[in-house]
Amino acid sequence: MKKKRLLYTALSIIFGAGLIFSAVLSMQHWKNAAFDTIEISFQHPDNQALVVRPEVLPLIDAFLSAQPDSSALKTPTFLLETSLEALPYVADAQVYWNLNQSLVVNVVSKQAKAKVFMNDEPFLLTEAHELLPAPRQTPLDLPIITGVKDSANAARAGLLLDEVIASPAFTFDGLAQMEVNASYVVLIPQGYAHHIKANIGNELAGDLRKLSAFYAAKPTQELEEIKSIDLRYKNQVVSKTR
Repeated sequence: MKKKRLLYTALSIIFGAGLIFSAVLSMQHWKNAAFDTIEISFQHPDNQALVVRPEVLPLIDAFLSAQPDSSALKTPTFLLETSLEALPYVADAQVYWNLNQSLVVNVVSKQAKAKVFMNDEPFLLTEAHELLPAPRQTPLDLPIITGVKDSANAARAGLLLDEVIASPAFTFDGLAQMEVNASYVVLIPQGYAHHIKANIGNELAGDLRKLSAFYAAKPTQELEEIKSIDLRYKNQVVSKTR
């Protein structure tokens, strides 16, 4: 029995020493681990390439240049995430080491819902109703909003746009332009040369239902001859032809 206890004790000591040795080797391995490649990916909702590679690369280069070495465990990746998320068109950024000698940078861009022209300057209105200067490098096929004076007006116009697009009269691709005035809105449909005036407020939904019925009752040839449609009269649709 005594020999067995001694044997078990010796085996336990050897096993424990092996675990400690393995842990030390593992710690040393990860301490010295470094990344030697960078993988950059972009996610663009609705294929809106608002964030482009030339905007991101200088931030990554500056971040890596500021690091004393390329040790993966010592690299404060959260600092790079913060810098990337400060870019105007970035919604989210993730930076991490993938345990395969690669630093992974994943950038998600914001999504725009409309172009806004304010004081003759182009802006983008995002899905979060944030007003941003329009990028020069990215052509976007979006509805145009005019008649707004500041970011608060633009946000309210974005809500109005949502109501128009959700109506039976329009789709997102079917609206070319929306001009916002104090008591009414002017809508210009895609593919037609007429404009539509509708009330703002609780009456808008009813006006758009009238417009949908009006469109359904008119053949395409007659719609092409229309110059203007006014929905602001109760139970009436007033139209003018060319």
